Amino acid sequence: MSIEAVSSSTTSSTSSSSNSSLTQLDFLTLLTTQMEYQDPTNPVDNTEMVNQMTQYSSLEQEVSTNAKLDTIVDQLTALSAMNSSSYIGKDVTAEGGVVEVTDGVASDVTLNLGSDAASLVVNIYDADGNIVDTKLFSDVTSGDHTLGQTELNPGSTLTSGEIYTLRAAAYDENGDNIDVDLTSVGTVTSVSSESSGVVLTLDDGREVSLADVSFAS
Repeated sequence: MSIEAVSSSTTSSTSSSSNSSLTQLDFLTLLTTQMEYQDPTNPVDNTEMVNQMTQYSSLEQEVSTNAKLDTIVDQLTALSAMNSSSYIGKDVTAEGGVVEVTDGVASDVTLNLGSDAASLVVNIYDADGNIVDTKLFSDVTSGDHTLGQTELNPGSTLTSGEIYTLRAAAYDENGDNIDVDLTSVGTVTSVSSESSGVVLTLDDGREVSLADVSFAS
């Protein structure tokens, strides 16, 4: 992946250089033609010619600078992807309540409440998007809480080897919504470089931005 990105940036640089050369040739051709066919009784004003050449020089420098900046951005993106490849095989904590069941035991999910909740509803979905269970909690304080085997799978009803997704909703004593965030651990299986930045693909299928990873072990 990183080799392709570096190769791409090199190609981009070559293309920009070629376009710049063509522009110079076009300008010189137009200038020569203008001088060749000018009216002897009304020649091109020297000041105007100098202004045209100055404007062209400024434009050429701007184009050259932009091309160099594009190359630098491509190289930095490739370098970032190369450095991020060290995450492959590592466990990271990222947004999303994903539960993996191994030998009948559900993995942990961290739930964060923005404020105290009078009631909390947690729906458990299977890989097909069907609700397989709903958990209800009351009088839950604000902050981080761990949802694991005891909270999600006390009767070991979830199938081993399957991956489930949690969705939660919390309400205060007036029935108003409270902010809820879910995070869980996944193992990085691949790294890619996108226009938005470096993206990590996890073993549970999640694709998360490197910027959104809160912890890596």
